[in-house]
Amino acid sequence: MANIQFKSLGKKSPVNLNVRFYHNKIDCSAKSNIFVDLNYWSSKTNKVKQNTPVETKKHIEETIQKMSDFIMNSFMRDFPIGEIINAKWISKQVDKFYMKPESDVDPNFYFVPFIKNYIEVSKNRVNPRTGKIIAESTLKTYRTTVARIIALEDSLDIKFKIKDIGLDFHSKYTSYTKEQEYGNTVIEKDISIIKTLIKAAKIKGLGTNVEVESNQFSFIRDKTIDTFLDKSEIQLVYNLDLSDNLELDNVRDLFIVGLWTGLRISDLKRINTFDFSTKNIRILETEKTNVFVEIPIHEHLKSILIKRNGLLPQMSDQHFNRKVKDVCEKAGITKVILGNLKDPKINRKVKDFYPKYKLISSHTCRRSFISNHYGKIPDNTLMSISAHKSVAQFLSYVKTSSEDQAKELSNLWKREELENK
Repeated sequence: MANIQFKSLGKKSPVNLNVRFYHNKIDCSAKSNIFVDLNYWSSKTNKVKQNTPVETKKHIEETIQKMSDFIMNSFMRDFPIGEIINAKWISKQVDKFYMKPESDVDPNFYFVPFIKNYIEVSKNRVNPRTGKIIAESTLKTYRTTVARIIALEDSLDIKFKIKDIGLDFHSKYTSYTKEQEYGNTVIEKDISIIKTLIKAAKIKGLGTNVEVESNQFSFIRDKTIDTFLDKSEIQLVYNLDLSDNLELDNVRDLFIVGLWTGLRISDLKRINTFDFSTKNIRILETEKTNVFVEIPIHEHLKSILIKRNGLLPQMSDQHFNRKVKDVCEKAGITKVILGNLKDPKINRKVKDFYPKYKLISSHTCRRSFISNHYGKIPDNTLMSISAHKSVAQFLSYVKTSSEDQAKELSNLWKREELENK
C-alpha cells in the first residue's frame, strides 16, 4: 500500500518539511515547501503539536492533507502507465501542487506561451460549428494580438501568467495600445480574442482569473465608416472602357460580379467552381458560412459572362484590393468623403477625408449589394442571398451616405414647409 509521510529533518526553525512517498520497492522524498516552527512540530509523531495556535495548526494540517491527496492521485494516474516514480517525480508533483511553472515558457502558466501553443494546436483543430479546420485568417488575428501582448511585456519588463489576465492587465493593455495609437476597434477585437483564449485555458483546467468574466473586461469599438457604391456609381464602373488594359479589365469584371452578388472575396476567388447553368448562380457551400446559396444573375453579370464565354477572372485578394482603386479612379469615383485609411508610416488607420476611390476594397462589394437592395426586398430574402445568419451582422452592412441622410432631412423640412403654407 502506498504511503506518504512528512518529517522535519532540519534543526533550525522554520524547517522545510520533507515529504516521503513509499510503495513496495519505491521509496523517494523531496522538500515539501511546507515550513513549520520546530516548537509546533513533533518529530516523534510527525504531526503538528496540540499546543500549536489554532489557525497555524489548521493551515499546516490542511496543506499537508491537500498535498498528500494530490501526490496520491498523481501516483494512481502515472504509475499504471509506466511513469518512473522517483525523487524527481515527487519534486515535480510538489511544484505542480503549488502551480509552480517549470520555466517562463511553460504554456500551463504563462499567457504568451499558452497562446502560441493554442495557435499551433489550432492548425489542425476543427471548428465544431462549421466542421472545417480553423481558418488561417483566424490564426493570423491571434498572432497579431499576441505580438501586441509581447510588446506590452517588453515595455513593462514582465511575463504575464494566465492568472494575471484580469482587470489590472486590462488597464495596462488598453492604456498601452492607446499610447501606440491603435484605434478602439483594434483594441476591442484584441480584448475579445483575449477573452476567448482565457475561456480555452479555463476549459483545459488551467488557473484563470474570474475578473475576465466581468463586464468591465471589455471595450467599445469605434463606429465604422464603411464605403459603398450606389447604383449610379456601379454603372460608371460597368461602362468604363478598359479594352486597352487587360489587367484592370479583369479586376473591373470581377468587381461587377461582386457588386451584383454580394459574395465575399473568399467566394469570388473560386467563382468558376459555381453552377451557372440556370438563371441563377448556385453555390453548394459558401466558404465562410458553409451554406447553400442561390443568387439571380444580374444583367451586368450576364453581359460579362457572354463577353468571357462563361469563364470569369480569378485573382488574389491582395491584387484585387490594390487594383480596384485604380479602376474606380478611372471611373471618376473621386468625391471626397470621410473614411479610415491606413497610413504606412505609422501602420495605423487614420480617420480623415479622402477621395472615395482610395477607400474601395473587396468588402465594398458586399456592403454595396446589401445597401442597394435593403428595404426593396424582404430582409429574410436578402439575408438568404447574402448568407447572413445574424440579423445584427446583416444590418451592420446596411449603409447610407451622410449626403443621402442630409438630403432626407432637407426633403422633410421642405415637405413641412409646404404643409405649413
